Amino acid sequence: MDIRSLEVFKAVAIEQSITKAAEKLNYVQSNVTARIQRLEQELGVPLLYRYHKKVSLTPAGRELLPHVNKLLYDFEEAIEAVKLSSAPRGTLRIGAMESTASTRLPLIFTQYHKKFPQVELSLYMAPTVDQVSTILKYKVDGAFVDGPILHPEIVEYPVFEESLVLITSYSPEPFQLESILHEPLLSSFAHCIYLGRWQRWLEDNGYAPMKVMEYGTLEGVLKCVENGLGVTVLPISMVESRMQGRLNCHPLPEPYRTVPTVFIRRRDSYMTSALSRFMELVGITNL
Repeated sequence: MDIRSLEVFKAVAIEQSITKAAEKLNYVQSNVTARIQRLEQELGVPLLYRYHKKVSLTPAGRELLPHVNKLLYDFEEAIEAVKLSSAPRGTLRIGAMESTASTRLPLIFTQYHKKFPQVELSLYMAPTVDQVSTILKYKVDGAFVDGPILHPEIVEYPVFEESLVLITSYSPEPFQLESILHEPLLSSFAHCIYLGRWQRWLEDNGYAPMKVMEYGTLEGVLKCVENGLGVTVLPISMVESRMQGRLNCHPLPEPYRTVPTVFIRRRDSYMTSALSRFMELVGITNL
């Protein structure tokens, strides 16, 4: 068993295709097939179900994949650790919630890329619960999530504070809470912490929780609100540029209004120079 075979297995698992994995790795297809077969022989179990043009992981393959991710992650860290040059290079995989990715990260990524062009920077965008899972599986180097996380295997650093607002369609009339309680509470994903804050305020003040409607994308949610389908709760930073007579924003009462954003990484992960410089750029100094 060697690193190349593990990289091939990971690529096939992601692409769900021998052909696509070969193209991604710039290998001939027969080489990919041979490496997978050799890996299966060494382990004594089949790793793939093979169909006409696609493949999928067997139970053994699904069990192996997270271990392969960790081994490849550790291998990259080992290479980085012994490099003589201290200049950041290699890959840097950052996770973020959609709210942070759309408002905070464009400038940060731009500044980082200009300073360290040898680093291959990539973004994985997903809700907090998925980001935590991704960190624990060594799939990203660090992630911006709603805090606190309080997980024994994770280190977290406070970076931003978001101020939440209830967003309704534009109206010149004074806001009346009762007028929106029957409307859908729109969300672009399940288990949204922002909506959770609003629902908790309603409950604490004797109101029934509002019915939640998922609508796929943040852009779609805001368009629905503009057209009067429902309301939503988001950080004010995400909608300030969209107001212009199309939306009304109503700050949530304290202490429900403020949500901390924290940057997280695995406690046992190696601090590469690429990651440490990124964290310094974000303003994290207690590395």
